[in-house]
Amino acid sequence: MRTSRFIISIAAAAACLLGFSGCTKSISGLEIRFRAKTNPSAPVTKTSFSGENYDGGGKTYERIDWSNGDIIVLAMKNNETAMATQNYSVNTISTVGVNSRTDLMPSGAENGLTWGEGTHDFWSGYPASKVTVGDHTLSATIPAAQVAKYSRKTGNVVSFTPDMSDAIMVASLQCVPANNGINLDFYPAFTTFDFTVGANDNITITSFEMETSTYETETSTTMPLAGGVTATFDPAAGMACSYAASGSTSNTVSLVFHNENGDAYNPIITPTTSMNFKVFALPQDITGIRITFNLNDGTHRSLRLKQSGSWITFPAAAKINISGLLVPGAIWYINFDYPRQEQWIVHNDIEIGVE
Repeated sequence: MRTSRFIISIAAAAACLLGFSGCTKSISGLEIRFRAKTNPSAPVTKTSFSGENYDGGGKTYERIDWSNGDIIVLAMKNNETAMATQNYSVNTISTVGVNSRTDLMPSGAENGLTWGEGTHDFWSGYPASKVTVGDHTLSATIPAAQVAKYSRKTGNVVSFTPDMSDAIMVASLQCVPANNGINLDFYPAFTTFDFTVGANDNITITSFEMETSTYETETSTTMPLAGGVTATFDPAAGMACSYAASGSTSNTVSLVFHNENGDAYNPIITPTTSMNFKVFALPQDITGIRITFNLNDGTHRSLRLKQSGSWITFPAAAKINISGLLVPGAIWYINFDYPRQEQWIVHNDIEIGVE
């Protein structure tokens, strides 16, 4: 059985790679060229999960693809000047294995950021419309109320696409001026739960919920799933990134479904038709999860995500695939316990399943 991991990067227009070369003369005042790559009105954002998996280093990566018109915000600070920011737009996209690469062009301005002297700190966030820039920080929100839109039916699986403007990504780099420009690698500032579920009866789903809480006489760790998140970049550590929940948070994420036109839609799953959908959560290790399917008859079905009687802990900022679920036709609570025949979970470096 394969493990699965989710990573994202971006490439900014000709290369300072992380092993950049020094300059023989000052290029202070010259515009910086950027390239970005992903390595596995209303806000406009169109990145998408590619559905393409690539093996590397004993792990599996799913690529996230850029689309023309995606907008990032890029901040810079150096030894001479205060923080400067500029939006950049994505264009000229290419895909190479796990990477989705693009050139970046200044958005809403004739010129972009320019080089100064000495060491430069760069930090960037996507999408620009939902990211707030601070001094070596980026802040955003993983919403507690999310929407998945019908995208396609492949075989016996009906798929729903998440709102990718909620898929917050960040990048950072520390370097000196380089004639060839620089590359930025973007990584997720969110955790993805990717569910594929069937049913042992014909059922109509009105909504889905994921929560951490205290259930009956059980005690689990109540921790936030949604709300504010702040990425902090440490210049003393080469712009290493750390995440922290910030502001108002929620221990529940709810998901409703829409059709292709954006209207409310209640998917039907049957013994022969499954559904696939994704839920975004904060980029932190998460445990004590219960998931609930609310049905059109006013009842609900709940599953606890456990292993051998203990809550499963899911790693931060990973893409977690959960499949093999059968939503029961009767009202009951069960522990989603492992090993369990025909049910499995794969996520970054952890695999639980049938031997």
